[in-house]
Amino acid sequence: MATRITTARRDNGIMLLQISCPERRNILDEASYAQLIEGLAAAEADDGVRVLILTGTENCFTAGNDLANYRALAEANSVAAISFLRRLHAFPKPAIAAAEGIALGLGISILLHCDFAYVGHSTRLYLPFTHFALSPLGGTTWLLPRLAGHKAAAQMLLLGQPVSASDARDMGMVTDTTPDGRALEQAFDCAARLLAKPYEALLATKALMREGQADAITAALDREEQALLARCRSAEAQHAIDAFFARRQGR
Repeated sequence: MATRITTARRDNGIMLLQISCPERRNILDEASYAQLIEGLAAAEADDGVRVLILTGTENCFTAGNDLANYRALAEANSVAAISFLRRLHAFPKPAIAAAEGIALGLGISILLHCDFAYVGHSTRLYLPFTHFALSPLGGTTWLLPRLAGHKAAAQMLLLGQPVSASDARDMGMVTDTTPDGRALEQAFDCAARLLAKPYEALLATKALMREGQADAITAALDREEQALLARCRSAEAQHAIDAFFARRQGR
């Protein structure tokens, strides 16, 4: 079953971009990334859209990149997930994420690249790349050590240790936690507060905040893309991915 990316434009200036395939934990593939990029482009071009909210379904934000995609990346020259994250980082309007249940791999990258991120209290955050002999993506190797500190980032990136919503808040990875099931409600509340501000001032302030990071994050995304492609070509990663699918199939 394919993951659906739906857009809903509200009359009050908010666009909702939703990842929806709960049967597969909202995993993302190349078609999903193309739809997400289209959604960002539509929101940026529409003068009636002033705030973007990205969310998943009520029990799952996203389990990240479809692991089967990493097999195909052994023959690729670019990574669709990173193309999407480049576009998200460059998005000029306020962007808010609302996550429930699980944010895995690329799901955490989305939270980091949004201006605000609200997560349900029981949400678990994982970066399991090393479990599959892969390297991280999404600028996380640059962003996480600066937000959480090197030691905490090493636990997440090297050990693949999960982080609770409250720990993610304390590290600065997310804006705040909410009671389960209310992350989207909090995102809409944040959007309403943003809409009450002088809009051109918001855009100018976001541009200034991002300008100081732009070169470093672009460089990090480029480095991570090349490193990930190299890992996907490695026998170590292909063996780890094959072993995962064999376990799932009971072999």
